[in-house]
Amino acid sequence: MTDAKDKAVVGDIARQISSAPLPTEATLRRRQSLPLQTLRFAALNARIMRMVLKGHHGT
Repeated sequence: MTDAKDKAVVGDIARQISSAPLPTEATLRRRQSLPLQTLRFAALNARIMRMVLKGHHGT
C-alpha cells in the first residue's frame, strides 16, 4: 500500500471507532465487579472441565 492508502485506511478505521456505541454505566459496573467476574470465571472453568471430561470419557 502507498502512504496515501495507509492514511485513508487509518482514517476510515478511526471514523468507525468514533461512531461505535459506548457502554452504559450498568455495563461498566458489571465489567468491573470482582464478585461477578469470579462467578463468570468459575462458570467458564466448569464448562471447560465438563468438555474435557466428556472427551476423556469417549476414549
